[in-house]
Amino acid sequence: MKFSTIITAIAALVAPMTAVAKSQDYARHLELSLLFYEAQRSGKLPENNRIYWRHDSLVDAGADNGVDLSGGYYDAGDNAKFNFPGAATMTLLAWSGIDYAEGYKSAGQWEYILDAVRWGADYFMKCHTGKNELYAQVGDGNTDHGFWYPPEYVKYDYPSFKVTAEKPGSEVAGETAAFLAAASILFKDEDSSYSAKLLKHAKEIYEFADTYRGDYTGAIPGVVSFYSTYSGYNDELAWGAAWLLRATGDESYLNKYNVIANKKYESYDPKKFSGATGPISWDDKRPGCYILIAMVTGDENRIKEAYNYCDAVLTQPKTPGGLWYDDGLSMWGSNRYASNAASMLAMFANYLPKSDPKRAKYVEFVQQQTNYILGDNPAKINYVVGAEANSPKAVHHRGSSGVFDSQDKAAKPDENIYTLWGALAGGPDETDSYIDTRSNFRTNEVALDYNAAFQMNLAFLTQEGLSKPDPDSVKIHERSWPKKAETPDIRLKFSDGELSIATGSGMRCSGWCVSFTSSSYKITQTSDGNIVNSGPEYTICNKRENNALDGKGTAHIVTFQASGSSLPTEFTVLCDGFHAPLNHQKYSYIPEWGRQYKVVNGGGVENTTPLFEETECWPGFICDGSAPSPSTTKTKTPVQTSVSNDCFAIAQGYECCNDNEVVYTDESGQWGIKDGQWCGIGGASTPEPTPEPQPDCGAYPCCNECEVIYTDNDGDWGVENNEWCLINKLVCGGNPKPKTCTGQDSGFPCCNHCEVIYNDNDGPWGIENGEWCGISSEC
Repeated sequence: MKFSTIITAIAALVAPMTAVAKSQDYARHLELSLLFYEAQRSGKLPENNRIYWRHDSLVDAGADNGVDLSGGYYDAGDNAKFNFPGAATMTLLAWSGIDYAEGYKSAGQWEYILDAVRWGADYFMKCHTGKNELYAQVGDGNTDHGFWYPPEYVKYDYPSFKVTAEKPGSEVAGETAAFLAAASILFKDEDSSYSAKLLKHAKEIYEFADTYRGDYTGAIPGVVSFYSTYSGYNDELAWGAAWLLRATGDESYLNKYNVIANKKYESYDPKKFSGATGPISWDDKRPGCYILIAMVTGDENRIKEAYNYCDAVLTQPKTPGGLWYDDGLSMWGSNRYASNAASMLAMFANYLPKSDPKRAKYVEFVQQQTNYILGDNPAKINYVVGAEANSPKAVHHRGSSGVFDSQDKAAKPDENIYTLWGALAGGPDETDSYIDTRSNFRTNEVALDYNAAFQMNLAFLTQEGLSKPDPDSVKIHERSWPKKAETPDIRLKFSDGELSIATGSGMRCSGWCVSFTSSSYKITQTSDGNIVNSGPEYTICNKRENNALDGKGTAHIVTFQASGSSLPTEFTVLCDGFHAPLNHQKYSYIPEWGRQYKVVNGGGVENTTPLFEETECWPGFICDGSAPSPSTTKTKTPVQTSVSNDCFAIAQGYECCNDNEVVYTDESGQWGIKDGQWCGIGGASTPEPTPEPQPDCGAYPCCNECEVIYTDNDGDWGVENNEWCLINKLVCGGNPKPKTCTGQDSGFPCCNHCEVIYNDNDGPWGIENGEWCGISSEC
């Protein structure tokens, strides 16, 4: 028996391994997550749009109130733009770009995170239409959820809603200010004039939020069913103040933060600022405040508060498989909340020196939660759409579903027509169970805020050097990025009174039309399709219920009444570019958004010919090397000015409106509003330069260098060319003091920067290369 047991054990050891290693390719998933945000874009899409199935949508948003609110991002699987969670998402993305820049750069995604943040920032600045006026929502959630339409084909009312001094919204305004302040930091070295513009809006919006306090649900009651505020607005006011403190260094913002943070609350008050142990979220910013204010001030008590929060997160429950799970929150998007909880530990770990004994535990927790999401879980699912063959294929999302309804039993195919690359699916329940079904919006929807902290963690782990490339066997599959051109395979049968259409070879279509020419065969009506064009140039398209072609040979039958005997034999088939709405609305026929094919002899692979230039990838620039740069890297067109249309604001990136009414004045000058945007009134874009003062060294020459040899009542002296010379005070500032820095006598290095992280009795300290360094006396 012993010998038999040993043989069995050895056989098990040398048998081929069937388990597949779980992904730790954080850099690849970082790229995918950024693609998800591109898929959520609203408005007119740029030339560098990488999502082939997305097109311009709702470009007239805000028209009901005479303002331009186009752009920004759709919230989730719907088509509304909820600015409260949207701004919260953007703040986290901007934060990740600021502190994990090296992670993005090493993954080749730096320009794309800048692009993602700029797309959001441009929209939120549009929403700031007056000093005390901020649009907070575009689209009515209840109306929107009554339709299962892609955003390109929305035909229902799309109203816009704002907060004002009379009907304030401190939480949405405070969060918007936080985002724009964070974005101003991100762009400070990339585009200084854009950064200044962002900061100007951030300051004004924060002043509005702080001066006129109130919950935004009072101004927009319809939002209560979707994104009501449960933690109040104090956390957003503190959050906005913390970000403005980091952006400006203005101590008045620290005072505003401290007023909120140090306030005495009742122990049972759910809005109590200190002592939170839950995750940061679109509603609750307290955890973010704890970490950020500790980083910015270096205050000992704030650092202790950050440690306490991170340690508390580590002690909370997990699913049997190891996913961090909050009983009060995680039933709705568990992957999101696990990522949110981990993200603040990641940020604090990034701040701490590598010698800190707790840092390794925090990093381990972040990696464990991220690995769970990437497939190290009992369900053996990578929850990132398009990442692996086992990733979700039927997330609750209108645009990518390609079908006419969210209910899987009625709408076929069960899998989505399009791949929503990078979207983080909601996640498992408390038992690690998960069902990939489109109708399940509780655990299988996607949203802007689902990806935000998750993306932060990916950037952090990449920056830590922990990313390991996936093999091709993992990352290349039917739905992998980039989308490879499909095999044309349309199967078309046309007989008297009936048309049958299907696709094979994995070719999927969200809508379809069949066109043909016939002068002798006349079709009069059909109840199974839409006749877009009547003879002799016929175009028959799908009805709402038979729109999707699944690539698996499933046929749709269209019957019609006709007369004549000479049946057509050659057809043009449009794949995508047609949308059949509910019966009371008119269809949309936009062939340029689809692909057209010539089909003869019943079709199939041999008889289906593309009527467009075939490319390896969709869109073609992804694979052929002609990809346009992200919009953040495009060369700016210089602003042409004339004396009659010149003003101070051009230097800050704004237009002039010298004939407009003055609505606001600050230290820069007078401001008006033009087309919903701030514009400058008066002044000059390039003021006359002030002549530089000339040195006066009397009868002696001025020194070219600053080395002091001797000092007397006449000043500081040096020697050059064996002659005395006076030290130039304009250049050298008087008798230069030797450069010193905190901790120099104790062997600590001097920082190469002036950012103060911590102060003690020795002086100010910074961090460089993960180690403490002393701040120079010259800072």
